[in-house]
Amino acid sequence: MAFQDLREFLDAVEKVDELKVVHGADLASEIGSITEITAWSAEHPLVLFDDITGHPVGTRIAVHSFDSYRRMQLIYGFPDGLRGAALTAWWKDRLGDYVPVPPVEVETGPVMQNLMIGEDVDLFRFPAPMWHAQDGAPYLATGGASVLRDPDTGQLNAGCYRGMRYDRNTIGHHLAGGHNGQVIRDKYFARGENCPVVITLGNDPSFTLAGAENVGFGQNELEFGGFLRGAPYEMVTGPLTGLPFPATAEVVLEGEILHPDVEPKRSEGPWGEGLGYYASAFAQPAVRIGAVYHRDDPIVMGEPTLRFRNRGAAGGFAQTARRLHLLERSGLEGVRGIGQVGPFLVVSIKQHYSGQVMRIADYVMAGLADRPPRYLVMVDDDIDPSNTALVNWAIATRVDPASQIHIQRDRWCNVINPAGLTPAKRAIEDYTLGTTIIDACKPFRWRADWDRMFARSDIQDELRAATAAKWEDVLGPLITAPKPA
Repeated sequence: MAFQDLREFLDAVEKVDELKVVHGADLASEIGSITEITAWSAEHPLVLFDDITGHPVGTRIAVHSFDSYRRMQLIYGFPDGLRGAALTAWWKDRLGDYVPVPPVEVETGPVMQNLMIGEDVDLFRFPAPMWHAQDGAPYLATGGASVLRDPDTGQLNAGCYRGMRYDRNTIGHHLAGGHNGQVIRDKYFARGENCPVVITLGNDPSFTLAGAENVGFGQNELEFGGFLRGAPYEMVTGPLTGLPFPATAEVVLEGEILHPDVEPKRSEGPWGEGLGYYASAFAQPAVRIGAVYHRDDPIVMGEPTLRFRNRGAAGGFAQTARRLHLLERSGLEGVRGIGQVGPFLVVSIKQHYSGQVMRIADYVMAGLADRPPRYLVMVDDDIDPSNTALVNWAIATRVDPASQIHIQRDRWCNVINPAGLTPAKRAIEDYTLGTTIIDACKPFRWRADWDRMFARSDIQDELRAATAAKWEDVLGPLITAPKPA
């Protein structure tokens, strides 16, 4: 659905009774704490912080924009009642019909209501919480998106990168290794130039989701965002950088990522990551902000990473759909489904020939437009790849570790994971680790004999139904409960 701005989205959220306003919380400990605790509950509300200590009434922070079925439905427009595999299939089919919707340029918009430029720039005007108790400093940018332009191709890129506030006109900007933003930034650095950037702190939620989407290098997230919302973005061109930003954004920072020869790198972090650890502080190029544009009573979006965040019944469907879409477009025969079970990315297939399992696994390990999974589990098509019990059962009963677990080395990895990323590796920005493929499929060579040799012992459906009917009055839900898997 095409919301004009964050405010129109908040109005829609309030109408479906999913908005909770909190008055008087402080930035030092309470906003981060409330954000984390409320994230633990399924289908929790969007929380809007107002009367923030040290800031005028009306200067607000909105958190949990994407953490419920209903809010994701407002953004994506999927039919009511779709859940799980059906919801993934719906978005996967929509991706199959993808048509870019380019943004349109406009002269001005609400974001230009207020201007700070040069020496007048003061980032302390906007609320930046300590999201986690041991973060290295307050983080101002956690929920918006950044726009950069490839100096070689002119292609625009939007991405979601956290921003730690250093001082009145400088922030950190964590462009993780391997992301498009890092590649673009370093192209400027190779030329001996600073990298122009604009950073939104609050916007129509689809703009953040577009920035987080793995559309592939060289593709335009702004065009994808237009497709997602069903209407083009209206964009203002920044006078300092020539980069576009949403005309209806809440706050936009315009500046440059400074070449290390212009200004030495600064320590960015620690930062509380979603895996439940603090990512170590390490040197990153700083961003010097030359101009700030903002609306009256601006709203900053906050989406800090949290270990225990319940995204609700629609959580993760878009990423799963993207992966399934790319797998189906690969032309590889037999792909039936994809899911996430704990740390495992799980792909179910219908086997047709020897070697098919590892052929598909190798394609998945190319990353599906993102990092390779740390653990990939391949299962047969009788296993629901989103069902924890069935996936664990397949691993427990169909895997010979000596021949069906494959370890790969020196793979691009997620830098937030502490396992194996020693201080020495981080110091030289070597973000590679091992990955694992677990082939939990029935061996193809035994396909004709497996079920005969290993008959399942579960109660048959007919006997289960007859038993439940006879004993329902005595045992109730104890006897009528559905089969676990």
